[in-house]
Amino acid sequence: MCSDHHLFSFRIVPILREDICAEELPLESYFVLRVSDPRTIGPVLKLLPTMPNSADHLKRIKDGRILVQPSNVPLSENLLISIRDLLQEEPLIETVQVPAKKPFTRRQFEWAKQRWPTGFHPNKEAEALLNGTFFNALEKRKIFEFYLRAEKIGNGNAGCVIVDLMGNVVAESGVRPKPLGHAVMSAVADLCESHRTQGSDVLQYLGTGFDVYLTHEPCSMCAMALVHFRVGRVFFGKSNSKGGALESSWRIQEEKRLNHHYRVFRIDEIE
Repeated sequence: MCSDHHLFSFRIVPILREDICAEELPLESYFVLRVSDPRTIGPVLKLLPTMPNSADHLKRIKDGRILVQPSNVPLSENLLISIRDLLQEEPLIETVQVPAKKPFTRRQFEWAKQRWPTGFHPNKEAEALLNGTFFNALEKRKIFEFYLRAEKIGNGNAGCVIVDLMGNVVAESGVRPKPLGHAVMSAVADLCESHRTQGSDVLQYLGTGFDVYLTHEPCSMCAMALVHFRVGRVFFGKSNSKGGALESSWRIQEEKRLNHHYRVFRIDEIE
């Protein structure tokens, strides 16, 4: 059992996409039309081109200004004439910087709405990951227990523990003195061997949704093996600056060309 001392000496850090972690969003330049009479806003909107799908997060109106279109597209002379005829005055066109993407987190939304009114649909899971409330105390305790078990099996070197959906350890291994004897490869091989009689189709999906606990950030070979194994989450301790495939030199879990992606968490020791 993980002691309270151990429990408070570690923290779980989610490895998230940069667009989720970012506090700010990229900006894009738009033409806006300034109108002095609010009664003309409705008729003006009927004259304007449809907003691009990429801008569906943006509100059209702010403080008497109406978004017209991206400023990299020249304004139609016919449009300007129609607006002039409607307003009975020369259109006052300005440019503004607006958020180019929909905010994914509340922090991004708070930043974005200072630039231009923006739609936002909270993602509770992302918010919980960012503010550290994704795991409850019991879940954290189990995570640290399995991580400490990986450290023990690694015996000062890399260790791997694989846990099934019921919370049972189904395979574990340290580094073995043979080709491809990495801890991950060895643990996966052991688990597959124990189910060999069930056939290759079963083996391919044997690890679906499983948790994997690693003392070290895995190399690309081991990280890819976990993709093929269909695991659900990977927790690792020490970063691997020379070839880590989950954070340091590559983020395989963000590779769009792959047909499976798992979540990644780093376990940091608090000094």
